[in-house]
Amino acid sequence: MGFKDTLAHAMLDNDKLKFDAAAPALPAQEQWLVTLSTPLSAFNGDCVNAVLTGKDNDTLREGIAQVWNVSDRASFEQTARWLTEEGQRAKYLPAWKAIGAIDAAVQSTPGVLRLVMDAWFPAFFQIKAREHLDMRALSAQTGHSSAELSQLMTGSQSWVQALRKHFGVAPDQLTNLVAWDAVRLANLSRWAVQLGFIECAEFADFAGGLASQVRAAYASWSQVSAAYIAAGLIWQYSDAREEHLLRTNRLLLSDTRSPWRSVPFA
Repeated sequence: MGFKDTLAHAMLDNDKLKFDAAAPALPAQEQWLVTLSTPLSAFNGDCVNAVLTGKDNDTLREGIAQVWNVSDRASFEQTARWLTEEGQRAKYLPAWKAIGAIDAAVQSTPGVLRLVMDAWFPAFFQIKAREHLDMRALSAQTGHSSAELSQLMTGSQSWVQALRKHFGVAPDQLTNLVAWDAVRLANLSRWAVQLGFIECAEFADFAGGLASQVRAAYASWSQVSAAYIAAGLIWQYSDAREEHLLRTNRLLLSDTRSPWRSVPFA
């Protein structure tokens, strides 16, 4: 990652939420699914209140072909089916549990000692939680090297605290990472509509493939974003990615026009 990752994130146009002022009103189910997509659409700088993203079709087509290998209806349906049936939620859950164990070690450490260890020996908390950290198994599950996992685990202390502070979500409140797959499925379905891979009338059927699981797993939009951020950083961790994910998802909380403020979760 390093410089290239930092540069890629710096080029994202996501300093504020984007809205389509001319977007037609959507049926309640479709509006809920567009709202479900917002953790990723805000990160990408897409419109957060409409099925259409606000990006030009050529840019969108190139992006999903490169990142998702989706270029037509058949490849879209294949990827949508994978996200619905499998995705990465189960694959990343053990790493999330390990991060939760580290957070528990941090929270159980007396204040002064915590500050000292955080400044001078951050690996102390991983050592304290070592019975929950099978790095070989985590490497096999996530596909990350030991060095990448170590960076993720060490860096987790800052963003887990941010989830607690800004989103009101502690690790033990998230026992499922289905939001990671559901948010991406909703976005992929939006892109497919815009590029003509599927009809507008098919949007809800595809985008809603994990809706019932999301409603069963979480109690609020804040929890959806927290789970999405957690899995997104397990998928690919860097300081730049952490900053952008936390900032853009906080915008969903703070902007008075945000769908989070007008579309009920339940």
